[in-house]
Amino acid sequence: MISSTNPNRMSGRTGGQWLAAIAAAGFSLVLWAGTAAAQEKSLDIELNKAVDSGGGCLASFVVQNKLEQTLDRFSLDLFIFGKEGIIARQVLLDMAPLRKAKTTVANFSLIQVPCENIGKILVNNIPSCRSEDGNLLDCLTDLKVSSRNRIELTK
Repeated sequence: MISSTNPNRMSGRTGGQWLAAIAAAGFSLVLWAGTAAAQEKSLDIELNKAVDSGGGCLASFVVQNKLEQTLDRFSLDLFIFGKEGIIARQVLLDMAPLRKAKTTVANFSLIQVPCENIGKILVNNIPSCRSEDGNLLDCLTDLKVSSRNRIELTK
């Protein structure tokens, strides 16, 4: 209720009480947003290392499963691009199983050329992503990619 005798009073609260209430609501919102961000579901794949091995390029991927469920089926459809941007090869990698709340390292031979000839790796699709209870998942939506290497990893 707004008082007609005092325009600075609204619903029986003083200006200082309103500021305190707004500050408390804002603080609660910040805490909630921080908690929501900390609990964000994702599947993080990092191209950690790429080294020449046996005439080809051996890539090490670090995978963090933050999807809150173990994946008993998980594969990546990758396209390997040369430095000039021309597709050099398509590769299908099976990375399963990926346990929930676990970091996994997987090594794969990508292509029979030196790593210095690779410009970019594209995650084209995730043809297989299934939880241990048999549910098919859209892992591409929750996928985050990064690289610690001069070779770019994109989706």
